[in-house]
Amino acid sequence: EIWAVAPSSRVLHPNGVVTLPAQEETICTHFSFGDVKLASDSNDSDGSRLRFIGTGPELATNLEILSKEPIQRYTDHDADVIDLSWSHTNFLLTASLDKSVRLYHHTKSECLHLFKHANLVASVDFHPSDDRYFISGGVDKKLRLWDVTSGRVKEWAQSPSVITTVRFSPDGKYACAGLFRGQVYWYSVDDGLKYYTQIACRNRSGKHRQGKKVTGISFVRAERDDWLSTSANPPMTTPDCEDSEIGHSIAKKLSHSGREVAARLSTLRGNGAKAPDALRYTERMLVSTNDSRLRLYNLNDFCLIRKYKGNSNLSMQIRARVSESGSHIACGSETGQVFIWETSDKSRRRVGNHMMDKAREKAMSHASFEASKSDLPIVTDTVFFPGKSLREALASSDVFPFALGMDRVDDDLSNAAILTLDYDGRMRVFLRKSCLDNILDSCTPRG
Repeated sequence: EIWAVAPSSRVLHPNGVVTLPAQEETICTHFSFGDVKLASDSNDSDGSRLRFIGTGPELATNLEILSKEPIQRYTDHDADVIDLSWSHTNFLLTASLDKSVRLYHHTKSECLHLFKHANLVASVDFHPSDDRYFISGGVDKKLRLWDVTSGRVKEWAQSPSVITTVRFSPDGKYACAGLFRGQVYWYSVDDGLKYYTQIACRNRSGKHRQGKKVTGISFVRAERDDWLSTSANPPMTTPDCEDSEIGHSIAKKLSHSGREVAARLSTLRGNGAKAPDALRYTERMLVSTNDSRLRLYNLNDFCLIRKYKGNSNLSMQIRARVSESGSHIACGSETGQVFIWETSDKSRRRVGNHMMDKAREKAMSHASFEASKSDLPIVTDTVFFPGKSLREALASSDVFPFALGMDRVDDDLSNAAILTLDYDGRMRVFLRKSCLDNILDSCTPRG
C-alpha cells in the first residue's frame, strides 16, 4: 500500500489526495525520495486506519501527518512482501517470498514489470542516482545487479552465505550484502560486482560470537573526530589539504581500501563539496543484527566506532532507521517498544586540546516508548518522517490557528515524528511533545 504524507498540503499535493479503503497487516515501510509518499506491506482487515489517541480532540482532530487511508494498493504478489525500495523518481520495487521483484509507480494501478528469481528474495535496493539499476539478494546466495530497461541481470556475484539484506553505498559505487552469519560484504559496482572487502558484525565472545543474521544496513553522515578535535582552530582553508595538519592526520589513519571509499563518499552529499566540508564530514555505516545490537562503522578504515544496545531483536527482520539529519537512530523491538539513540557526539567533552570520548555511556543510553499493546507486541518497523513533510503537515493543519509562520521554529523536525508498525497491522504516528511546545512558543501569541 502507498500512503500520502501531509495529505492536506497543497505544496506536496497540488491536485489533492484520493484515498482507498483500508486493509491488512503492515510489515515494512519506506519513504520515497520526494518526501510525499510512503509505501508499506500490508495484510490485515482494518488495522491500518489511523487513530489519534491521547492528545486531546482540540489538538489531534485536524493534524494529518499521514493520510487516513492509502492512495494506492497492489495485490500482485502471491506471498509476503518483505522489502521495499523507492527510486529518486518515485518508482517502487517490492521484494517478495514468491521469488519475485515487482516494479510499480504510484500513479499507475498495475505492475510495470516482473523480475523473476530462482528462490526467495530477501531484499532489494534502487541505485541512489540512476534508477535504471537495482540490486537484489536472497536465499540462493546471489547478489544480482539488474537493468530495469532490459529486465535482465547485468552482473551477479556469489556470496558465501544466504543474503538477508542489500544496500547501495550512498554514491552508488559499491553494493553491500548483509549475510546470515553477521558479515557485510562489499562489492565494486564499476568492476562488475567484484569482491572489495568485508566486515564481521559479531561479538568476540559469548553466545553470539559466531554471528547472527544482518537485518538492515543504513548510512549515516557524521563529523570526523579529527574535525571535532581541531574545530576551535581549523588549520586549513584551501582545497589542497595534502600537506595540511588535518589532512596528514586523517591520511595516516586510513587503510588502503578505506582511503578509496572515503575519497568517494566524503564529497557525495554536496555534489562535489568544497574541501572544508569534505574534511569535516564522513560517511558511516549502521548495521542491525539479530543479536539485539546496532553497530556503527567508520568507512575510512571499516573499524567499529560503537554499539547501540537496549532493544530486543533475536529473530525478526527488524532494522534501525536514521533520521534525515543523521542525528538520531530509531529501532523497533520484539517487546513492543521503540528505542531511540543519539548519533551525534554531543556527549564528548573537551579537556584542554583533547576530546574525551564517552562512547560507552552514549551507546548504552537511550529513550524508549511503548508502541504496541497487542497480544504479540512486536514493532516490526519504525521510520522518521522527513522534516519537509512534517513541516508541511503542521503548516497545513488547523492545529495552530494563530500561527505566525513555521520559519520561526528552531527545531530539527527530521526527528520530531515517527511512524511505527506492529505485528497486528497497526500503524501509529508519534510526535515529539517538545516539538509542539517549540511551535507554540515560536509561532503563536503564547510565545
